[in-house]
Amino acid sequence: METDNVAVPSGPLRVGVIAGSTRPSRRSPAIAQWVASDSSQPELRLEVIDLATFALPMLGEPLAAVFGSYEHETTRRWAAAIASYQAYVIVVPEYNASFPGVLKNALDHLYAEWNDKPVAFVGYGMSGGGRAVAQLRQVAEELRMHPVATSLSLTPHQVVDGRYAARPGDSEARARLLVELARALQAAPARAGGITR
Repeated sequence: METDNVAVPSGPLRVGVIAGSTRPSRRSPAIAQWVASDSSQPELRLEVIDLATFALPMLGEPLAAVFGSYEHETTRRWAAAIASYQAYVIVVPEYNASFPGVLKNALDHLYAEWNDKPVAFVGYGMSGGGRAVAQLRQVAEELRMHPVATSLSLTPHQVVDGRYAARPGDSEARARLLVELARALQAAPARAGGITR
């Protein structure tokens, strides 16, 4: 069957599921693990990225990230990890009507590594994390990422004993989000690991 010279890359595409908080009582790792446990899109390999394991300092690089010259090993390690993924799902709590400073710091550490890559958002909080996601979309667009339209709004109260206990409809909503992310990857430029033309 003709596909207009579109080549589909072999093997699953790597999607980093970023746990966007480092607070000791955080719930983002449990929610990120739940997101990554989805198997509805076999072309996606979902892997959790825990911000806490990178211990990024508050921006300490002498040059702006847009120049891509990183002096510190922590930044180089973070850059290598982020560059290895073709897309992202960011799991974000809502803190004071916004998203955590540690997540903004992690995003601001890099630039080119984020460019041209699709991103989806899973918000959680007392109001489902909607305000955090709305602000995070603006930051993602400034970093030249491609946010998908669909996002998830979850409640932190569903995290019990370190696991996210899905409510009715959560798994279906997660699958819809990942379908949209997979479609965005198919349309993404070659450097993001999507379909090459």
